[in-house]
Amino acid sequence: MAMALIIYADFGSLDCYLASRRVDALVAAGVAVDWRAVEQHPELPVAGRRLSLEEHSEMERRMDGLAALMLPGEELPWAPPRMMPKTEAALSGYAEAYGADVGDDVRRLLYGDYWVDGADIGDPEILRRRLAGPILRGRTPSWTLGDSGYAVSVSRGPITTGAWRRIRAWRDEWASLGTGGVPTLVQHGGAPITGEAALRRLEEEIVRSGAAVDPDLPDPSRYPESARPSKDWVSRTGAPWARAWMAGT
Repeated sequence: MAMALIIYADFGSLDCYLASRRVDALVAAGVAVDWRAVEQHPELPVAGRRLSLEEHSEMERRMDGLAALMLPGEELPWAPPRMMPKTEAALSGYAEAYGADVGDDVRRLLYGDYWVDGADIGDPEILRRRLAGPILRGRTPSWTLGDSGYAVSVSRGPITTGAWRRIRAWRDEWASLGTGGVPTLVQHGGAPITGEAALRRLEEEIVRSGAAVDPDLPDPSRYPESARPSKDWVSRTGAPWARAWMAGT
């Protein structure tokens, strides 16, 4: 069955970050939302680029503008990032997570990593470590994802053909809507709306559904409780598993 709400968004967009927070509220309230990631600026260099002082100022002005749209009790924690990442790798990781049924966790993780912690979500090595927990919790037929938790290739692309096709389909769908902006929202097959209009529509859905604007959600980076990666994976990746292996627990 088709989703009632479809959103096309980029991980490097501050407006999309607010949209993601509002989608968290809706999903927690049982509202179906299909979040489809796109790369708004594919022309960026693979290592991203440093933001200028003018861009920092513009970002802070935009944050002030978004603050004026906030609902009572709604928050948008953030720290102005220093870099604008090329979001290809983040898109690849999300596409794999979407196929493994952990897309909401990875979406939330990626936005928090960039907009709160300032992490380079364009770096595949960073994403390999950060996304391992949710990917290992996911359901995927891919041995690479299921055994290692790796969701992004060294070349910043996805691991599976399914995720590659998903990324292409999302890109083509978004382009066919003709808005050119993010977030772009489509509801019940209606005309697409973008930017602040999309944010206001999400606000209306939150009010209509009675959703809590700041739901208490579990850590999106958590590892599976009943599974443990192989010793070979630990030797290559480490992260929180290394200490447990060394201690023999």
